[in-house]
Amino acid sequence: MRDNAFWIILQRLRTPLIVIVVTYAIAILGMVLIPGLDDKGNVYHLSFFDAFYFISYTASTIGFGETPYDFTYPQRLWVVVCIYLTAIGWFYTISAVISIISDKTLKKEMIKGRFVRQVQNFKSDFIIVLGYNRVNSEIIKRIRKANIDVVLVDHNADIINLFQLEESSMGVPVMVEDALLTSTLKDAGVNSPYCNAVISHFYKEEKNLRITILIRFLNPKVKVITRATLHDTIIAISDTDIAKVENPFEIFAKRFEIALTAPHILILENWIYKNADLADKASYLPEGRYIICGYGRLGKLIKEKLDKHGMDYIIIDENNVGTDEMIKNETFICANADDRDVLLKAGIESAVVLVAGTQNDIDNMSLFITAKKLNPDLYVISRVNTMKEISIFEKSDINWLFMIEKILINKTSLQISQPLKHSFLKRVLYKDEEWGTSLVNLLKAQLGDNPQLLHLTINEEKAFAIYHVLKANKPIGLNILLKSLANWQNYHKAIPLFLKRNGDEFLLPSNELLEIGDEILFACDAESREEIELIASNIYDLHYVQTGEEKRNWLLSKVISLL
Repeated sequence: MRDNAFWIILQRLRTPLIVIVVTYAIAILGMVLIPGLDDKGNVYHLSFFDAFYFISYTASTIGFGETPYDFTYPQRLWVVVCIYLTAIGWFYTISAVISIISDKTLKKEMIKGRFVRQVQNFKSDFIIVLGYNRVNSEIIKRIRKANIDVVLVDHNADIINLFQLEESSMGVPVMVEDALLTSTLKDAGVNSPYCNAVISHFYKEEKNLRITILIRFLNPKVKVITRATLHDTIIAISDTDIAKVENPFEIFAKRFEIALTAPHILILENWIYKNADLADKASYLPEGRYIICGYGRLGKLIKEKLDKHGMDYIIIDENNVGTDEMIKNETFICANADDRDVLLKAGIESAVVLVAGTQNDIDNMSLFITAKKLNPDLYVISRVNTMKEISIFEKSDINWLFMIEKILINKTSLQISQPLKHSFLKRVLYKDEEWGTSLVNLLKAQLGDNPQLLHLTINEEKAFAIYHVLKANKPIGLNILLKSLANWQNYHKAIPLFLKRNGDEFLLPSNELLEIGDEILFACDAESREEIELIASNIYDLHYVQTGEEKRNWLLSKVISLL
């Protein structure tokens, strides 16, 4: 049954209801059978309705008196019996109702029923978030800020209670249940046509794999955004064809390589994520000897990038063992990296970069302190495993913090709330330094250090004027949106960064002919943003930038002609 709460109530109230019915039946039957006297002394019997009426107000302790005539002593004696009989029945029933109200199973089913109804009432796209933690907490805030509905599921009631104290919890259906169950995913709305994606960032990667497989069979149209760092798990999740796998170690390794070859690309990324503006100084990672502390998932990926670019390095780890080739080439030391003598042996005094990449945040901080004493000019990159200790790292002089949780927050929230920016960034990350430098300099020269980003979709809602021109099969170019409303022969400052059309993507598009459904990302300031929106939506402004003439209002012209 769909509404389990209703059937639980019926089941628990079955006996109390039977008790009430039986006590009332006995009382009413007795009142009907026992003879009384009317006002003339004649024998009479109460009708069933009169008996029911009398027992109803007597049993409920209201007491309107004897009706329709004064009772005889046998009737009054039976009334005494009825009073105690029905009172016992009501006491039993009321105690049963109180017991039902406090029943945990019923409460859980009622909450679940309300949750399911809330989800079913969604008539726009929503996201299911499985598990509430620091990462998902920040993701929910950003998604809700973009006016996208969210559904949250977590097995821990205390964690759900903490979430409901947050401002971002307003309007978010929540359910305390095991997210790994098919029934839970169905209740959360995975089969709804409005379910856009499921976010599963469990630390245990087998859970993320299970979620992905379940959703693959429940609704293959829903995409799953999940984290995975182990090779076999990444392959298994990717094979479902519905998952976007986020490996924070691979993401950082890619950024590490970009810092070696194209630092202006990192400036663009930080600007898009709003971590910094374009005024940040672009500087390559130093050239020289790199010391990598920790040869786990992060250490291995950084080694690959250093090998690719022919950089000098040495790896220190007391748990993981390097290959025979690494030991032969003296690029691996099996020892505790937080040992002063080991660091000296690794060449810390002449090294240029230290990567503190262990799984323990305190060990990474200790490494930083020790290494800086031995080499104050050292450039330090430190891994931060949990944002619990982020304040300590931020107060230090560490040059670059690799925060696993922040990477997941940025990437997940951007592709959910601002997918066009995410698509643009994916293309940008594979560009070279020359391209990045040119774009950063162009943006700074034309729009300043912190330009705004505008996402415009060519549809009737967002671009009414252009939509109807295209609907009439009249060609119109992208440059029309760059014209100035002050002088149609001039252009305002906005720069088109990206155009997405069905499966095609264009970086820095020129005067492309627009089509219905096009999505365009502009860099702009407040003034040019307003002009783009007016040209796209207002037929009079569009006519002006096309012809240089003010479009006349037909009704106004008619009134003027009559005058």
